[in-house]
Amino acid sequence: MNNTNRFLNRTFAFVVGLVLLVLGVGAVVVGAVQQVRDGFAETAPTVVDTVTGWFAAAPVPGLEHSWWYIAIIAVLVLLIVLLLVFIFRQGRGHTGTLFTDAPTGEGQVTVDSRVAEQLMQSALDAHPELVSSRISTYDVAGTPVLKIRATARRGVSPKLVVDVVESHLASLGAMLGREVPAAIQVSGGFRAQTSKTTRLS
Repeated sequence: MNNTNRFLNRTFAFVVGLVLLVLGVGAVVVGAVQQVRDGFAETAPTVVDTVTGWFAAAPVPGLEHSWWYIAIIAVLVLLIVLLLVFIFRQGRGHTGTLFTDAPTGEGQVTVDSRVAEQLMQSALDAHPELVSSRISTYDVAGTPVLKIRATARRGVSPKLVVDVVESHLASLGAMLGREVPAAIQVSGGFRAQTSKTTRLS
């Protein structure tokens, strides 16, 4: 329910982290190893001269600048635009309104999504079969939908967790006077395996 693909998020984070790691390790090696530092000092002028030659070999007609400068600036601008798009897409889809009734002569009723989130959170926190839970509200095709992520304790059936969540959703719907659309995600994982086991009655 996020406009940014999860795979793209992780790929971007991995690539950025890998580049930073390589640069950091390279800087440490150059600074700490004498042979590498000497080799870098000997090679750097040659590399600079080669790159300068490339730039000089592709001048813009009528200008003193190289096509390479224009290409580099264009790539940097494109990268900045992509990063801005990536940043602005994060978190989109969240909504602060669960529903709004049609206006009447007596007024209009609007239910804040935090009301439903807090009610569901309090209800789920009381269940020992859950290690943790998190509730948020997203706008899906114009319809507010609760996204409920629950981490089941080790040995607890996912169906039991779903039944628990659906029961509280039914109670919430009865309280609000309408059915509340929801997406339920149940997981286990490392936290569930390392958490203290609680006997269920």
